[in-house]
Amino acid sequence: MTVTQSFYNIISRLISFEESDWQILSKEADVIKTWAADFIHVFYDTLYSIEETTAVFHDGERAKLEATLEQWIDDILSGDQGEKFWNHQRYIALLHIKRGTKNLYMLGMMNRLQQMFLLKSMESFEQDKAIQVYSAFLRLSGMVAGLIAECYDEVTETSTHAGLSRVGLNEALVSRIKAIQIDKMLKEAEEITAA
Repeated sequence: MTVTQSFYNIISRLISFEESDWQILSKEADVIKTWAADFIHVFYDTLYSIEETTAVFHDGERAKLEATLEQWIDDILSGDQGEKFWNHQRYIALLHIKRGTKNLYMLGMMNRLQQMFLLKSMESFEQDKAIQVYSAFLRLSGMVAGLIAECYDEVTETSTHAGLSRVGLNEALVSRIKAIQIDKMLKEAEEITAA
């Protein structure tokens, strides 16, 4: 089993993702594609309007990035692509990490897309259909966000263990250091909460 398959098997059960979610979105692709320009506009206008998120971009790349988001929308509307789609999402996650895109930014913007998708669904379909279409998108985009977030954890864990083992620290010691740091952070959070 690949790393992507392992992530997929867990997150799909956590959020009740069904293969039929692909068909629901694919069936309404003609309508949903008309929303893409609005999604892309809001997505990148938002990211480029915040100092912290603007910092992850390179000069002159917005058009290329917009095309990438448009392709992602096309991909989620084209039906189940199997492992190819999920492996590509993992690859994109690793590119995000390499660039320094924080989980906070990724999760925030995925939520923004979900909000927009809900509004467009309610405007375009009768209520039951809108809920069905939105729910399929929510689960699929939740799968993508979960996979990307897990990649961040995977990179952190593997790089930490690899780096520390090179200087002679074993896994038990690394785990102990991590536990001490968590306890310290918990104490700080507890003190702030109590204040």
